[in-house]
Amino acid sequence: MVQKMKVPGLNVTFGGIEFRSPIGVGAVGRPWGKNTTPEEHAGILLKHVEAGAGYICIPTCWHFTEATLNKLQETGKPEYKATPLQPRQARTMRIQTPLSPYGVEGMYLLISPFWKDVQWAKEASLHTQELTEIIIKKKPKDVRLIANVDGLGSLADTYVDGAKKWEELGADLIEINVSCPLPPTIGGAVEDFLEKKFPPRFQGALLGDHPDIVEEITRKVVNAVNIPVGVKLSPETGFPRVVGLARRIRDAGAKWVQVVNLGISIAPPDIYNRGKPLWPFSDANPFVGASGSWLRVQCYKHVAAIAKFVPGIDIAAAGGLVMPEHIVEAMMLGARLGQLCTGIIERGRKLIRSCDSFLKKFMLEQGYQSVEEIIGLGQQYIKYNEEIDLMAGKVGCETDELKCTGCGACVDNICIARYLENGIAKIMEGRCTGCGSCILACPAEAIKLVQLNV
Repeated sequence: MVQKMKVPGLNVTFGGIEFRSPIGVGAVGRPWGKNTTPEEHAGILLKHVEAGAGYICIPTCWHFTEATLNKLQETGKPEYKATPLQPRQARTMRIQTPLSPYGVEGMYLLISPFWKDVQWAKEASLHTQELTEIIIKKKPKDVRLIANVDGLGSLADTYVDGAKKWEELGADLIEINVSCPLPPTIGGAVEDFLEKKFPPRFQGALLGDHPDIVEEITRKVVNAVNIPVGVKLSPETGFPRVVGLARRIRDAGAKWVQVVNLGISIAPPDIYNRGKPLWPFSDANPFVGASGSWLRVQCYKHVAAIAKFVPGIDIAAAGGLVMPEHIVEAMMLGARLGQLCTGIIERGRKLIRSCDSFLKKFMLEQGYQSVEEIIGLGQQYIKYNEEIDLMAGKVGCETDELKCTGCGACVDNICIARYLENGIAKIMEGRCTGCGSCILACPAEAIKLVQLNV
């Protein structure tokens, strides 16, 4: 009698805590729409859980004591006054490259005015506390709660207060947010960053690229709470700076990092309308947050680099993970959790279900007994450039003449080894290095790399 194999579970340990699944949804402010109540907000997050998410990220966890507020008044630029003249408005615009194989790449996100100051934080705190209390009562016990803690200015105490409050409310982990791309888009933000003197409002990625500030905030939060602390990093912190930053975060006591949040970009101008904005019903083209599948190259870079060069810290991968296979790829590079975000906006919560079912099927078919066996498998192949053997002179390209359409795309680029003969792409022997540029160019998938008989 053939014994049926048991479907592996998706349990994974992260930050020293067991999760029922490594798949979840990143912290995304409030739901998009007017006058969202804590009950409505909680309902959306709990739907993530119903779809299979292993954890809930509670966004914008703000809380300040009077002592901290008094300190805050002594820091930053005294001339700062938040005086928004219009209601807060969010708008998205699609990033799309119509040419194959790229397709839809993601979105631009504009929020204006973005004044997250003391008054806003006080109002948001009441919403988020009530939201958390609802979630705690309704979520399954094996679903973890990650509190995304924000602060004001560069004062570490504003993060400490929020972390202590959400530990008290029942969060399992604290996520310090020094990665939001929207604060750098505010007037004067570049000067604030360069002067390293921040007004009393939420600073996001402006702080995230100052390692000494991040280290101080992390150390103080770690010393203030008894639950695992992590830091949410920005893609604006490039390689290899992110390695040094992650080491300082680890040495300050953090158990994990999340990589990456939205990047900072700007929408293209309308070239057929004298450079005016493409944004519908808008008179400007500001720097904005940008997300989507293109972020995956940033995510993988951060995951691989931190896993290789910063042992002793766990990694949650985010950014550009829009297919179930991407979760496994990120894990093999060293991530222990995968966070979906833009993929949920584009495809809905069915993506969570797809990721869960794919991972179970993948593990069964590939013979993995646990998620832990997948994590970091690809690290052994990350080598320095001089250690790589590309089999020079032993590999070349081969054309399947039955598939070749004679379009000439592989000839009309930078390759000097290819030519057209009677409508078929040919290769000059002895000139092909096996670089693969012709494979990228071929729309008919008629070319492949092969080992040469030498």
